[in-house]
Amino acid sequence: MRTVTLARMGEGRTVRLTPAAMEQLRDDEALVFDWHTIAICCAAAGDVSLRRTTRAEAERSRSFVRMPGEGSAPVYAHRRAYPHLAGRAITVDCRRSLGMRRFTSDLPADFGLRSVFGRLPAPNS
Repeated sequence: MRTVTLARMGEGRTVRLTPAAMEQLRDDEALVFDWHTIAICCAAAGDVSLRRTTRAEAERSRSFVRMPGEGSAPVYAHRRAYPHLAGRAITVDCRRSLGMRRFTSDLPADFGLRSVFGRLPAPNS
């Protein structure tokens, strides 16, 4: 089953939120590594972004998989992004600018494209 496969892929991977990210994430919110398809010709071509959503939306969506991590912060990944994130230590931070909260990760800006073309370094290397 797909769910079993995804669970095995995620073993050993950790998402860590910095103290600033933990402080800024509200109780009713979750973070999602979302997948954006960017090519019509190749179904696998896409990119990953990090966004906020409600905890209820993330929990009821069949598109998102809960990612294991430090603490109790709810972090999810789209099913297409999850295999590319598996085995990686990811740090999420938050900064305020002009009153807006912006959550960022330490993944490369072109993470999705690099992963699709097999150009990512080995996890946690």
